[in-house]
Amino acid sequence: MPTAIVLSDRMTFLATAGRHPTWGAALAGGRVEWPVFAAVLVVVGAGLLLRYGRRCLPNEPAILVVLWYINRFWTVFWYRLRRVGRCTVPAEGPVILTANHGSTADPLMLYATCPHRLMGFMIAREYAHLPLLHHFTDVVGCIPVKRDGQDSAATRAAIRRLREGRMLGIFIEGRIPKPGETEPPKHGVALLALRSGATVVPAHISGQVYRDGVAASFFARHRARVRYGPPVDLSDFTGRDRETLSRATEKILAAILELQTRA
Repeated sequence: MPTAIVLSDRMTFLATAGRHPTWGAALAGGRVEWPVFAAVLVVVGAGLLLRYGRRCLPNEPAILVVLWYINRFWTVFWYRLRRVGRCTVPAEGPVILTANHGSTADPLMLYATCPHRLMGFMIAREYAHLPLLHHFTDVVGCIPVKRDGQDSAATRAAIRRLREGRMLGIFIEGRIPKPGETEPPKHGVALLALRSGATVVPAHISGQVYRDGVAASFFARHRARVRYGPPVDLSDFTGRDRETLSRATEKILAAILELQTRA
């Protein structure tokens, strides 16, 4: 017979108090052993995430599927994140997703609003070595890069990853400008796209709250909105000289700013 276990005046769980030793101990005397109950919830929850996550991400490692759903929950719940419109990222082939940069939480927002592909980001080298954060950046495949723009090893790693048909996230400004300030766009997105043949997809993030500090920004309450635009056509740019990179960069930035006008 089912046994009703009242955990609070708002929450009631129904369970069967059979002879199973684990559940017998957990339910004995009408009380729940919280470590056991929590462990069961974690296992069941992870199993459900994998089962349903495999439908959208069938070829990704299990740990990445679970991390995607955890990140999705965090960004929707705490950042009040919404995607406006559809995600225009192609299902296959090399892709560079590029966006404006207003918060250190921006990568989590892009990660959460692209449900059918996972990406690594090119991030400042100092972020890749922060406690806890470096474990996440390693798992998702981020590429640490020097801020001075003279990091040939990071450039080669990014091109190699794109030629493997994978996806990278890059913020075109490179760094986060303070409120009221602007950062000139960097040529890195255009350079990597022209050298690898990757599709460039623009995105715009609005509603971030600026905080000075990595942890402060991660835990700030945003009201974030992400908009994706159509891929940027770079077929007219065939050279790799500075003038060509500048014109290609301007076209990519214009696509991001066009999305900003809709915010």
